[in-house]
Amino acid sequence: MKKILVIAAVLMITGCTSVKYNGTDTYVKKVDYPEIGQIITVYVGDHLVQKGTISEESVLIVHKHIDGALYDIAAKMYPQIGHDNKNDFYSAVGVVRGGLADPIQALALGKIKDSELCVITTFGGSACYAGDFERKKQISERHNSFQQTLIYSGRIGDKINVGYREFSNNSARPAFNNDVEYDLSLSNTIGYKGASIEVIKADNSSITYKLIRSFP
Repeated sequence: MKKILVIAAVLMITGCTSVKYNGTDTYVKKVDYPEIGQIITVYVGDHLVQKGTISEESVLIVHKHIDGALYDIAAKMYPQIGHDNKNDFYSAVGVVRGGLADPIQALALGKIKDSELCVITTFGGSACYAGDFERKKQISERHNSFQQTLIYSGRIGDKINVGYREFSNNSARPAFNNDVEYDLSLSNTIGYKGASIEVIKADNSSITYKLIRSFP
């Protein structure tokens, strides 16, 4: 019976797929929040002002382990390594092959909706499986992202606390971070690094404000 299953599994390896190693599309998104003159309310820990760019790239997320007849595909994130007009190709690091299976080259996911996830062999064959997986975009580690942000930290008496943070590639830059205290009895307009807001109302849980000027 086991022999029959192995033969059936081998017959699943069909077609000839050529893996492309032309990288991934990079998506650059601009962040500039909120609009100048807009009156909004945010809470402690929320962003008052955000400005910068976010670079994202495509990855494959396998949510549940796929136990295939020839290959086991672990639940993890797989970076994209290439694409053509039919498939997106992903790194196969983390995929385990059975004893009689061909060596692994990459993973491929067709661009047609509800495509199965395929293990591409070094000989161009493929073994395809249904499963719980999806394409997603994540912050790119190979392309620059940069953000400046002001964060509301609450009020004590007449004073409010605001944190300034810089993020590069989704990681905080500690040397450029600062926490600042403002006395509203002196002025209800506060600013940092060129950004300026008018405080309309503030307490220890939320703040209502209007953006006068964003970061340069």
